[in-house]
Amino acid sequence: MNALKKVWKLLAALVLLVAAALIVVLEYLPAKMAYETRMASIENSIRILNETISENKRYAAIQDSLGSAEAQFTESRQGLYQLFPAELREEDQIMYILYLEEQFGTEIHFSFATAQPITKLYDGAILAGVTLTVNYETTYQGFKDMVNYLATDSRITSVQYATVDYDAELDQATGTVTLLVYVMETDLLEYLPPEIEAPDVGKENLFGDAESNDDSGASVDAETTEDPESTGNTN
Repeated sequence: MNALKKVWKLLAALVLLVAAALIVVLEYLPAKMAYETRMASIENSIRILNETISENKRYAAIQDSLGSAEAQFTESRQGLYQLFPAELREEDQIMYILYLEEQFGTEIHFSFATAQPITKLYDGAILAGVTLTVNYETTYQGFKDMVNYLATDSRITSVQYATVDYDAELDQATGTVTLLVYVMETDLLEYLPPEIEAPDVGKENLFGDAESNDDSGASVDAETTEDPESTGNTN
């Protein structure tokens, strides 16, 4: 009888031991793992914070000059952007082509185009391009002058395609040039429309004076054109 009681006590002890082991496996170990993960995350955050503090201490001596350096960088960036027009609207395209005609004695025919984005810069500015395909008719010297002008002009333009058919007897060069005129779309530039002086139409008004056409939509003659580089943007 005593032996049977000892066996039951032993079994009860084993059951309790197994139950305790299950509690450890199911409760303690997951909690321990979560705690260790949390501690590792905290230690990593402390390490990053210490590195940041050390980095700030290294550059503490130049902290006061950062403001002026940033201002200089913004000014330099704006100076770069001002090399480009803010927009190239239809009236700007007309003025540009008429200017080329007047400069080189060239008869040019072209079609309007719209700006297409090329790349977006880190500050949100967009470098875009307006593709102008022009058909020209000029002398050989006029063609050379036009090519030289396009290569050295302060307006940033690239020649994408060009053809020339030269008649030596007539000294006449005809062909097609495809131009890519770059523009910079950014808040740092403000578009300014070209200034167009309306031509005198020679009519007399009611008071007997010559009357000029002040309508801003009047057609533009080559004699009223100005350098298109002076229009398009301002800071």
